[in-house]
Amino acid sequence: MIAHRTLASAMLAAFGVVGAVPVGARAAAVSVVSVVAARPTPNDPTVTALSVVPRTGHADVVVRVDGSVTLKHFTLSNPDKIVVDLNGASLGLPEGDAYDGVARGGITRIRYSQFTKSTVRVVLTLDAAHAYEVTQQNGEIRISVETTGVDFSPWSVKGSATAADESAAPARATPVEEEVRPEARPADTRSSSSRKAVAPQQSQEPRITVSWENAPISDVLGIFASFSGRTILPSKNVTGTVSAIINNQPWDVALRKVMNANGYDVTIDDTGVILVDTYEAIAARQATIPLDTRTVRLNYSRAASVRPMIEARLTRNCPQTAMSMANNAPVFQPVPGQPTATPMNSNVGAGMPTVGVGNPSCPARGAVTADTITNSVSITDVPSALPGLIEYTKTLDLRQPQVNIKARIISVDRSTLEGLGLRYDLGSQQQFFNDIVPRLDSTGKPRVDAGQILLGGNTVSAIANASARIPGAALQLVYSTAMGNFDFTTFLEALQTNTLLDVQAEPSASVLNNYTANLTAGTQVPIRVIDAGSAAGNTSNAPRASVSMQQTGIILTVTPQVTANHQIQMKVHVENSDVQFQTSDVGAVFPTQKVDNVVLVADGETAVMAGLTQTSVSITKTGLPVLVDLPIIGRLFGVTNREERKRDLLILITPHIIDDGQQMPESGRP
Repeated sequence: MIAHRTLASAMLAAFGVVGAVPVGARAAAVSVVSVVAARPTPNDPTVTALSVVPRTGHADVVVRVDGSVTLKHFTLSNPDKIVVDLNGASLGLPEGDAYDGVARGGITRIRYSQFTKSTVRVVLTLDAAHAYEVTQQNGEIRISVETTGVDFSPWSVKGSATAADESAAPARATPVEEEVRPEARPADTRSSSSRKAVAPQQSQEPRITVSWENAPISDVLGIFASFSGRTILPSKNVTGTVSAIINNQPWDVALRKVMNANGYDVTIDDTGVILVDTYEAIAARQATIPLDTRTVRLNYSRAASVRPMIEARLTRNCPQTAMSMANNAPVFQPVPGQPTATPMNSNVGAGMPTVGVGNPSCPARGAVTADTITNSVSITDVPSALPGLIEYTKTLDLRQPQVNIKARIISVDRSTLEGLGLRYDLGSQQQFFNDIVPRLDSTGKPRVDAGQILLGGNTVSAIANASARIPGAALQLVYSTAMGNFDFTTFLEALQTNTLLDVQAEPSASVLNNYTANLTAGTQVPIRVIDAGSAAGNTSNAPRASVSMQQTGIILTVTPQVTANHQIQMKVHVENSDVQFQTSDVGAVFPTQKVDNVVLVADGETAVMAGLTQTSVSITKTGLPVLVDLPIIGRLFGVTNREERKRDLLILITPHIIDDGQQMPESGRP
């Protein structure tokens, strides 16, 4: 027992909190407790701060060291990196990936660690190879990277010079305005093409390594209170023992995970006091919190469309679902005057976590109303949930990308008509059968006894296929000769017609992302429909008629959707139609060519939506049986009409993103 007490006292003395809990309780609860970050000895040079600041034509990484060190630096490729080793130094900063992920003057990432027992390594990841210079002066090591632009905000991370200071004020990443010279402090005017999402920031609280085996939960909370210097109050419902192994985790993350694993949750009140209680008690306490209302004005989104998404996140009285959300609850929220780190994956504002979020079976405590006149939403909920709901609402109010769509519709209609025919007439003024050649009486007027056949004398009066003709013949030849008492007349008719209809439409429109652009060029044709059965129901016995309008011509409907990788998915409807009026009771028919398709193309790429070719050939042949089918000479005994029609339809669409819109930030969740 004495050995246990000595070990526990030594470890808690390293935290600066000896005497916070009884020594016997600490000995029973703790197996190993240590801070991951290396604590320098008083005689070792210590890295106390690291920052990135802009300078004209350069991005400077400044490393502050409270002593003298030797430097070694080199570069790596694939990806390009600058590595600087500080020999003889100890790291006074919290280890981990504290950099916020923002590209600053060609620097995309910064990592630092205690590479060896006496070497601190700083690694700069670059977007490309850059010239650089390393200088050391007055306890400051400056890594100057040449760049073409300095349009970025400064960043830094600070540590403590002594262990006592570090436990009292944990390190956290904050902007360092004093590092920016007045002439080199540009405004944040980055264009949409240069904006980059900020990566979620990890907890910057000191890390802890600890293990327990069947330790009372009150002793575990005492260790966390001693290590963090925070006030932790468990309720009377928090009982039992804890068995856990924590390895190199921020203390606030470790506290929540340990409590969640044992059926409890952690909250923080407005004064910074940490409360530990059961999920049911937290839900019951939250159900009594008075509601508050905030109004958010929207710029781009419609209030009516945003309202259902906010309503799904309202606080609900649903204690049975509290366990399911424990792993996604926020770790801690910052309190003014308290040295806490920014939490990861925060779903609500400062205060207690919401209960039953998104469960439609649980009644919501608050409400959301949409005002279409001012385009704003009013959110009513518990005060702790309002900051998260407002932040989520702002993420929905983003300027959408705008897409310009250029289409080209090519329609070619070619038709060829060929006709060749021969007609014959054999007869006299008194004996004839065909009336191709008019017969006149003695007065010079056409005979009325057409088709007269006299059986006396010669009986041959005509020859067949006299009625078939070439409509609208372009060539007509006649040949006549005498055959005894009869005149033999031959009529030759020929026709060749070529028709070409070339229609090219190039509609162009700009439309917002996920909205539909509709372009129409054509004619609306009235269609009258008569209801014959309605005549029996009225006194006038007149049937009722209804008139509807049918759109014909070029119709283009496109709905673009810009994907996350800067491609464009389009839902397209293209139609090319015409009207042909009929003499029958049908009235009119509408020859239509249309395409419905969904395609994915790159920005500025042309997509061939459809290529359609229709060819129709019609051949009509009339004439003397058997003779008309003879090779070569068959055309002497009949009339042949050949009609060929060919239709081509080609649709090309080229989308181009003319406005990238506003990207949703990736740092944190509302």
